[in-house]
Amino acid sequence: MAERSTSRKKSPPQPIPPGAVAGTLQDAAITVGLSVATLRRHAAAGRLRLFKVGHRTLVDAASLRALMAGAA
Repeated sequence: MAERSTSRKKSPPQPIPPGAVAGTLQDAAITVGLSVATLRRHAAAGRLRLFKVGHRTLVDAASLRALMAGAA
């Protein structure tokens, strides 16, 4: 009997669509052209809002737009 793979394949990061409420850190990094580490530093400095849903860390899209506009 063949064994089933229990691991899920991750989809590649995609840019966060303009109307989205949130996106993953990886998607946010692709969207704005910054590294995940840089986005985490912005969050630690209070310039970007992150939140957890289950085991995933998501970026608040409004705070990401504000950061890129220089209003954060």
